[in-house]
Amino acid sequence: MPSVQVALRLIAKGRHVKAKDVMSFIITGNSNGSAETAAKNAYPQDEVMKADSDLKPDIDYYLHKQILPPVERLCAPISGTNVTQLADCLGLDTSKYRVSSVSNDANQDNEIQPLESQIPDSVRFKDASPLILRCRSCKNVSPFRGLIPPQPGSVEESSLHVVANHEGLACPHEACKALIPNLTVVAQMESQIRQHIARYYAGWLVCDDPSCGMRTRQMSVYGHRCLGPKGTGLGCLGRMHFEYTEKMLYNQLLYLCKMFDVDKAKKDVEKMPTGGMEKVKVLAEINRERFETVEEVVKGYLERNGRQWVQMDSLFGFVLKVV
Repeated sequence: MPSVQVALRLIAKGRHVKAKDVMSFIITGNSNGSAETAAKNAYPQDEVMKADSDLKPDIDYYLHKQILPPVERLCAPISGTNVTQLADCLGLDTSKYRVSSVSNDANQDNEIQPLESQIPDSVRFKDASPLILRCRSCKNVSPFRGLIPPQPGSVEESSLHVVANHEGLACPHEACKALIPNLTVVAQMESQIRQHIARYYAGWLVCDDPSCGMRTRQMSVYGHRCLGPKGTGLGCLGRMHFEYTEKMLYNQLLYLCKMFDVDKAKKDVEKMPTGGMEKVKVLAEINRERFETVEEVVKGYLERNGRQWVQMDSLFGFVLKVV
């Protein structure tokens, strides 16, 4: 401790120091955030304030230990501020406070948020991957985005995608236009679902620091701390998080299920300003049996997904009497 180091320096100079004495000291030099270095650089106040003294106070240490913490507490109620921004205003190295910012963001994620069912599909499924179908005739692959046609001017409108007609799903290429059998759609749907599940269970971890880019499947003994590019725990203060989380997998399954939900498609098309409402409703009823067959495949995986179930025994376990 700095006070102990100062006491040892005074004793070495022949001054009498006893227990419970107040040690006035100043941290000098450059500690670089190390508490051990700061303790070794602690000198008595009168020695630092001498006119011929070469000791200079450690400005970064006092900005980090004495100035930044109370400023952070005072600015905490102000929205849009965080410790990284405040450190930058004080001229400190912001990389030292990135971990603290990430933990604050994690605490915000744990706060009460709106129900996911109330979030628009365009926001909720923005990271979901479309269903890619391969035509058995021309061997070309194209995405299927549901019964509702893409909005005018969107990227989906300009690209080829599998379309639904009165006989099922058809290849979008002009030279082919062949039907994709429903059994083929079911098989390719189940294959892609298994790929998403395998990606989740692969358990890849990535560092949240853009300058690091660490990607590994090995969890550090330090918990979520990044081990750095050399694997020694030095050179990076970022935190590791899963590349593909259980929430992403759950939203992916819901997105695939939504594309073949004819009742939801009929409700969604009524809210859209574009024409073709009656055409979508007719296609939905004609393809209802085909689409429900594919939808049941996705629902089978959703029923095994624990994210949509609430364990009531653990939630209300405090009222259960232990016999």
